[in-house]
Amino acid sequence: MRMTADMFPPKSSWTTHSQRTMIQREATVENPMDPNQTHAELEALKAEVQAMHDNERRLMDTVKVAAGLMLGLVAILVLFAWFTSHKNYEHDKLAIQKALETANEQRYAAFNRELDTTLNARLTAREQALDRKLNELAQSLRTQVTTSGGVSSNSLAQQNEDFNRKILLMVEVLENRSAHPFGLLYFDYATRIVNSPQKNYPVATEYFLAASLAFLRARDESFLNTSLARLSQLCFPNLKADDFAVKPVLDERFGQLVEALDKANVNGKHTVALVDLRRGVLEAKRRAKAK
Repeated sequence: MRMTADMFPPKSSWTTHSQRTMIQREATVENPMDPNQTHAELEALKAEVQAMHDNERRLMDTVKVAAGLMLGLVAILVLFAWFTSHKNYEHDKLAIQKALETANEQRYAAFNRELDTTLNARLTAREQALDRKLNELAQSLRTQVTTSGGVSSNSLAQQNEDFNRKILLMVEVLENRSAHPFGLLYFDYATRIVNSPQKNYPVATEYFLAASLAFLRARDESFLNTSLARLSQLCFPNLKADDFAVKPVLDERFGQLVEALDKANVNGKHTVALVDLRRGVLEAKRRAKAK
């Protein structure tokens, strides 16, 4: 059998074994459906995702640490600012308190000086007027004795009684006309006695009773309530039965004040004060010794 050229493929299609192997390898690499290649790619992607997660976790840890440091720094700054402001506040408060106390002491001292000056002037004028009245009464008595050639003992006793009654009436008139200054004077004396180391409560009670009566006559409700409160809170709890026996003027002053409060008790505005006064005096008279 004769072989012809048509029985063989063209030379351009001839391939060697090595060429076929290379072609098969290239085909294997370029073939995406290869299971081994897919598994390797998945593993590589997993490793890459894990690395990204690790990086992200480390980044978040760094952010958390930085945020914690910032919050700690802010807290420290806030505490420092609070401590500084609180310290300055306490210092300013003490300075303001001291300044107010100094100003109050100065005003109180100025008020006392002005009050003493005013009261001394008024009392001097009242004393001079009283002296003139007493001189007139004495002259009138001497005139009566001279013209009558003598008086009986009953007549002298009656004149002496009238004379004492007129003096007491004049004192009462003076206190009524200058009730508020007298009330301030009595209140100041009583306050000084209570604040003194000796704390003579019977004398302070006498002056607070007189001050309350004067403020009631002057219709000064504010000072009246203050004086009554001093009596109920300071004086009566520190009195005992012997104090009323030694100083009968306490019962006298108390009776005058209660009588005046009863008369001025319109619509029951002094009912509570009257109850407190009566209870305080009753408890003090039952007490063997002061609290």
